[in-house]
Amino acid sequence: MVRHSKIQKQVLNLYREFLRVAKARPGLSEYVRSEFKKQAAIPKTNTLQIEQAYRRGMRQLDMLKRQDVKSVGVFTKDNKE
Repeated sequence: MVRHSKIQKQVLNLYREFLRVAKARPGLSEYVRSEFKKQAAIPKTNTLQIEQAYRRGMRQLDMLKRQDVKSVGVFTKDNKE
């Protein structure tokens, strides 16, 4: 059995909660999965960056849980130069 650290457990719970909220909003599940996969590239030893990403995720989750939020927009960086 794999033992997870406290922050790993928190991130896994955050992911599950995002997926629960995403069920009610079409297209959000794919975005959630892709964002978590991108953030998985953060080295486990970089706790500061992990905690920052976790806090940002918590703020985004709180926003999504609000009843007055109807949809989600995503900003992307356009690399055409």
